[in-house]
Amino acid sequence: MADVSASYAYTNVLQATTREAVLGDVVFDQFFQGDKFLMYLLQNDMVRYIKGGAAITWVNNFGKSPNSIAFDGADNLPINSLAGNLIRASLPWRGYADALVLSVTDLVDNEGSDEAILGMVEAQLDITRMSMLNLMAQDVVTNTQSISPRGFDGVAEAIDNGPVAPTYANITRATYGTLWSGQVNYNVSGTVAANLLPTIHQLDLNASIDNSRPDAYFCNRLILAQLIEGLFTQDMYSQPDMARAAGGNDYIFNGNPLFVDNHYETQTGSPTTSSLGGFIRGLNSSFIKLAINPKLNFHETDWIAAQSNATMFTRLLFRGNLVVPKPQAHWSVFWVTG
Repeated sequence: MADVSASYAYTNVLQATTREAVLGDVVFDQFFQGDKFLMYLLQNDMVRYIKGGAAITWVNNFGKSPNSIAFDGADNLPINSLAGNLIRASLPWRGYADALVLSVTDLVDNEGSDEAILGMVEAQLDITRMSMLNLMAQDVVTNTQSISPRGFDGVAEAIDNGPVAPTYANITRATYGTLWSGQVNYNVSGTVAANLLPTIHQLDLNASIDNSRPDAYFCNRLILAQLIEGLFTQDMYSQPDMARAAGGNDYIFNGNPLFVDNHYETQTGSPTTSSLGGFIRGLNSSFIKLAINPKLNFHETDWIAAQSNATMFTRLLFRGNLVVPKPQAHWSVFWVTG
């Protein structure tokens, strides 16, 4: 451990007799950005707590009854099995962890001390939580099993029609075609007004299930900067006057919020071409869930003393996965920006 006393050089009366003024007992974060999509899942009744189970599963119907018929009199009536209609989808549990390690001497020099600006445990534990959440917020959007087989089965994998993930939840997309595919267009270029917005509107209609449509839209800052110009010109962009005057961000698209999440892909390659750009997605909250095992929901373990040195550590543990039970109810657009 470094000699902290060496950094003190109080060589005049003021320094020797006066404590430093500290702006509050908080840490001002300069690193982390917003985790909007993950927060959207956690805050909008889209969490499902599932206790135990070897996998996360749900049952899908992929067809109608072969016995539906109009008949008269002595007509022969069909008696066919529905055995091929019901297929169970399954996703594995995904685990995330982080650890906070503190020196015993640092702990005793800080905790309970009148000189302490803030508690070392609380301050660093918050940073550990944010770091773990930041990784999860990235994976829940961009991860596929070809990228990281231990991470979430993210939106990029779930809302696809085959180029990114030929199989989702252990069901092959080629077998069921559009019934197990998102509404996608991975090569949209041109202008916002003439090309991007018409594509978005068409996919939004294609994703409609009866009267249920996508109700939240997500993109990154770069895409937003180009998108809102088209929304301005077609009067599809709404921002209250107070927010505009204050420089606030209150974006509405198709009557629903357009969120900015910097974890959304930008300046990346299209899944089907070599063009650079980024993604815009429309999601239907009725058909997207975050499954969490309540036993490991950001669970903090007991503090443990290391055996080989004078340190203490605790772990944060999470176990869950993103579940998209109806991929066709969502859409994904790749907008070519350069």
